[in-house]
Amino acid sequence: MIRDFSARVVRDLREWRRIALGMLPVGVTIFLLSGCGTYGRMLLHGRSGVEDYRIFPGREIEASPRPFFFRDKTQEGRVTDHLSIPGHDAADLETILRGNGTLAFLVIQDDALLYERYFNGFTRDSISLGFSMTKSVLSLLIGCAMEDGLMGSVDEPIARYLPELRGHRPEKVTLQHLLMSTSGLDYAENDNPFGIHAYMYYCERCIERQALAFQLAEEPGTRFVYKSGDNILLATALRRALRGETITAYLQRRVWNPLGMESGGIWSTDGEQEKSWCCLAATARDFAKIGMLYLRGGQWENGRIANEKWIRNSTTITEKDGASWKYQFQWWHPFRDRSYYMMAGHLGQYVFVNPEKQVVVVRLGTSLGGLSSEQWRDLFAVLSDAVQPQPNQQGGVRPGSVLMSRSVE
Repeated sequence: MIRDFSARVVRDLREWRRIALGMLPVGVTIFLLSGCGTYGRMLLHGRSGVEDYRIFPGREIEASPRPFFFRDKTQEGRVTDHLSIPGHDAADLETILRGNGTLAFLVIQDDALLYERYFNGFTRDSISLGFSMTKSVLSLLIGCAMEDGLMGSVDEPIARYLPELRGHRPEKVTLQHLLMSTSGLDYAENDNPFGIHAYMYYCERCIERQALAFQLAEEPGTRFVYKSGDNILLATALRRALRGETITAYLQRRVWNPLGMESGGIWSTDGEQEKSWCCLAATARDFAKIGMLYLRGGQWENGRIANEKWIRNSTTITEKDGASWKYQFQWWHPFRDRSYYMMAGHLGQYVFVNPEKQVVVVRLGTSLGGLSSEQWRDLFAVLSDAVQPQPNQQGGVRPGSVLMSRSVE
């Protein structure tokens, strides 16, 4: 009897052990989701999405009190409706857009809206995260801060704004290194769910602390390595330079209002500092105005918003001190031998500028769809090159178009 009782106890203990081990993942999940910080949020929300501004703290941006509206010329048929791009069967434009995760697609020439389509419930009033397009906006704000005397030159060391770095190797890094992504920082830009990049996306009240802990992997100015850490350090320096004004408030005052943004937006934060590398949300039309501002050399209507030299540094190519022709002041250059430049986000968010045609193309989406990033760039190039010029009453090109292109050359 004792032997039977002992055997039954052993069986019961093994069964409870099996149940406990089976429940362990569930218990860990509940523990993480119930408030165990960054990794709990990673597990809960998973991969990034265009509506992630809903899950983060954020600062709201109000529509401009003097909104600028593009002239509606969408019925003129000046945008080709049939395309052939490398690696893809020839198809009409709307079929390509609809079948590849597109939310919004705009084509603008001068101040005229030539093409505007929305998909999957998205509208002209819907906002989307721009992801790394946000880096280009931060670059604009750095240029504005220098113009306003809040920051000095691009040759200044980052330690001037972040004195905690003095005496450490990152003090050698300059603002220019960060703008060109040649800093040599050890920040790893990858999809490792437990790496620094994913951690920075989901962590709270952590950006400045983490930025000040970055180390060097190699000497600044050695080579171009794309990484969000460079942008994070830039934003941390800008935040210090603003002396109490938030980066969002500075954007509102310095860019959003004078540029005549039609709608509001949201800039996600970690609870303290803006996620400057990923997380500005705006409408397609308002993102387009950033591209138009650069196309016009920083000039907008009757005033100047950005320094012309700053715009030129972003829109022309240099390969000095390890820089890549592909990336200038946080703006991408998709083709070495053409004057195109663009903002780009990792889920297929683009503001593509064609200076020769005075055209801006905007694409927002939930993903790249079945196209590669190279195919999207080819599409923008082919499409913008094929835009028919805007005729005046005598059948020529509208006066002033060529002059505007000269201002950014």
